[in-house]
Amino acid sequence: MPVPEWEAGLSGDMRGKKVGIPREYRMDGMDADVLASWEQGIAWLKDAGAEIVEISLPHTKYALPAYYIVAPAEASSNLARYDGVRYGLRDLPEGAGLQDMYAATRAAGFGPEVKRRILIGTYVLSAGFYDAYYTQAQKVRTLISRDFAEAFKQVDVILAPTAPTAAFGLGEKTSDPLSMYLNDVFAVPASLAGLPAMSVPAGLNREGLPLGLQIVGKAFDEQGVLNAGLAIEQRAQFSAKPEKWW
Repeated sequence: MPVPEWEAGLSGDMRGKKVGIPREYRMDGMDADVLASWEQGIAWLKDAGAEIVEISLPHTKYALPAYYIVAPAEASSNLARYDGVRYGLRDLPEGAGLQDMYAATRAAGFGPEVKRRILIGTYVLSAGFYDAYYTQAQKVRTLISRDFAEAFKQVDVILAPTAPTAAFGLGEKTSDPLSMYLNDVFAVPASLAGLPAMSVPAGLNREGLPLGLQIVGKAFDEQGVLNAGLAIEQRAQFSAKPEKWW
């Protein structure tokens, strides 16, 4: 498809546009600052002329487990080529055989999170588990995509929080990967469905940590996403800068 002149088409005028608010994204125990930021984002888009419509994305609750099967499986498959034979890093311990070189190269060349995802992905793609995990996750992915297709019959873009909490402090969650994964709950559905989405800075919580608002658009409607993002940006006037930490 031809790539539009997105910058030339930018407009924060949302008159005539409908913005969907997914009811499933209002979860128990959500951070009060995140909910307040979301309500503020709704008010900003109303001010830009948009009509607000409540929508349903019923398979949202399955998006996170499906994503953390599909994405590691793709990582495992894609990164299998980095074995030190053809290109990239090679770690060749003295007296090592081919298998030793593979192991040393992949141990030295990948960080902890990448290794974790490779191992999960290799597991779900292995004989005996492929159908139980990967095939099922792909079916869920299709259902999530259908949910979005139905929603976009009613609305032009969808507005949701980027994450259920504010941004983490530096290094705060590195020892708790599950907690990090759970924070992706609002971000992964658009990725699974192959839709354009963006996070727009929307302010700070009570501790001074950043909050974001996420806009999801129809397939290939990057212009609609950018325009809604501009409408929020113009009204948020977000200018916070991180303190110098070095």
